[in-house]
Amino acid sequence: LLAFQYGNMDDVVTITQENVTLEEGSQVIGFVPGDQVTMDQLVHGLLVYSGNDAASAIATHIGGSTEEFVSMMNSYAAKLGCTGTHFTNPHGLQDENHYTTPYDIYLMLNEALNYDYFVDVMQLSVYNLTLTRGSEEVQLHLDSTDHYLTGEESAPPGVTVLGGKTGTTSKAGSCLAILSQNEYGAPYVSIVLNAGTKAQLYEDMNQL
Repeated sequence: LLAFQYGNMDDVVTITQENVTLEEGSQVIGFVPGDQVTMDQLVHGLLVYSGNDAASAIATHIGGSTEEFVSMMNSYAAKLGCTGTHFTNPHGLQDENHYTTPYDIYLMLNEALNYDYFVDVMQLSVYNLTLTRGSEEVQLHLDSTDHYLTGEESAPPGVTVLGGKTGTTSKAGSCLAILSQNEYGAPYVSIVLNAGTKAQLYEDMNQL
């Protein structure tokens, strides 16, 4: 949301060491310091592939520093009416003081759905990201982390999943917030947090 409000999608961002120094094993696109990539590509990498390095690069570009961006995140969450949320980083990797609730995630997703750009990107099953590395152009193929979009999981009969956002850490478990519609076109936001496995996540979501 902050990227949409304060970012220019044509801006070229240079990846720094800070952007790629992340918790071991976390989901990353694979940037290296010095890579040049547009804000548009970073947002696609964040939303389609859950790239934590993309989240960090967006934060430092928009906020000037990670700390300032996190402060902006907390202010914006409060403005949306989130009462159970506190951010300490831009990507959601484990931190005891970084937390949220299903209702607050609903408030954030509902706000994001006001942006046509977000709605378009959240429905993509795949994205090819082209970056500049030195004098070369490098293309990276990114599959969506949402198994409904990739066809690895199927929604119940009569339900169409339009898209949304996944999230996974060892402590938070497998999480998913989606927008779907029934056979009459009525929209629903559904959120599952802390599923024990990816399989359990989609089973829980289908029951919901």
